[in-house]
Amino acid sequence: MCLLGPNAAPGRPATDVLPWLQLVQVALWGSACWWIWRRPGLRLWPIIAVALLLRLAAAAHAPALSSDVYRYPWDGRVQRAGLSPYAWPPDAAELAPLRDGLIHPQINRPAARTVYPPGAQWLFATLPFHVDQVRWWMIACDLLTLLLLARLLALRGADPARVVLYGWAPLAIWEVGNGGHLEAALLPWLLAAVLLLLAKRTRGATAGLLLGQAVAMKLYPLALLPALWRRGRWRLVGAMSAVVAGLYLAYGLAAGAEVLGFLPQYVGVAEDHNIGLRRLFEALFGGCGLGQPRWLAFAACAATWCCGAWLLQRQTLPLTEHLLALAGLWLVCLPTALHPWYALWLLPWLALHPRPAWLWLVAVLPLSYLKYAAPGGVMPPWVVPLEWLPVLGLGLLGAWQRRRAGTAIIEKEATIP
Repeated sequence: MCLLGPNAAPGRPATDVLPWLQLVQVALWGSACWWIWRRPGLRLWPIIAVALLLRLAAAAHAPALSSDVYRYPWDGRVQRAGLSPYAWPPDAAELAPLRDGLIHPQINRPAARTVYPPGAQWLFATLPFHVDQVRWWMIACDLLTLLLLARLLALRGADPARVVLYGWAPLAIWEVGNGGHLEAALLPWLLAAVLLLLAKRTRGATAGLLLGQAVAMKLYPLALLPALWRRGRWRLVGAMSAVVAGLYLAYGLAAGAEVLGFLPQYVGVAEDHNIGLRRLFEALFGGCGLGQPRWLAFAACAATWCCGAWLLQRQTLPLTEHLLALAGLWLVCLPTALHPWYALWLLPWLALHPRPAWLWLVAVLPLSYLKYAAPGGVMPPWVVPLEWLPVLGLGLLGAWQRRRAGTAIIEKEATIP
């Protein structure tokens, strides 16, 4: 099925074919996870080998759902030419000598400066100027994620074969293998930091260095800091801050204030895609006749995240379950574009805590690609409710069941003489 890919329906856009194909793969993925999880002790290497083959099959097609991967080698070429990747957009006359006929024409937003932070840029400077090779490199990073996740599962007393939930997930296969997204390079840093914090001897400073690299690549791992703080404390925060500040300073010396790149424009109306909670807040504030409902909705999303993080902090949760809850909360409260690859960081924690609500989200989130094949580029109105209403329902049901189970345990312990 991965080999067939966009060719499953010739003549139709890939964004109108692959989302439905992935739903079929989701059924196969779920069946495989159920079968393997019921047979503990299976060998790990066949699972990882199949995961590799699935990604390579997806990489056999040109990037079909997103063109983000073309920006990575371009930013690297700009840096190797001795220029700042933040100084000019790809279409600037100053960069004309660097243009080619394969990568430059495929870059999205060619009139905009790069959005990627310095932690990603030093990585781009090491990448080859070839999109297929960049995707192979991302696949190699993803294999490292699988090995680290297997180690994490073993450390938590779970069967390492449960990596199948990440390794064979259609979301990971297509977003890493075909899309080559940067999350593949981010996750090993994050998982390595968590593994260090879960070791018998806490290594907060070293974990902070690893976390700092993850944050400097895409910023949103900052959302996990409330959970990681419990283990690493000030050493973790100090080391993380030093890495992020150091990288921004290093690139800022050449770029100045432009080191933020396209990031400030990322909250603009033109970037709205697959908006959930913020759209609900906008409708509520607009219906009440309040001015600036968009920015009020941004503030409401931030307040919702803070309240949710505070409530989670008051609970006694295993670190990995806390990380899953914070990552999911970040996706719920995200006020800007929600692309499918943003949910990749849910998958490692789901291998430990397979919550139905988040499994549903990673299964159906690729349906948001239907926007790009729809008339006028307008999202079909049923997509966002299909994504989020089951998440809400399943999440409330799961919370009620866990609360009931905890109450039953307390009552049982109370009867013991």
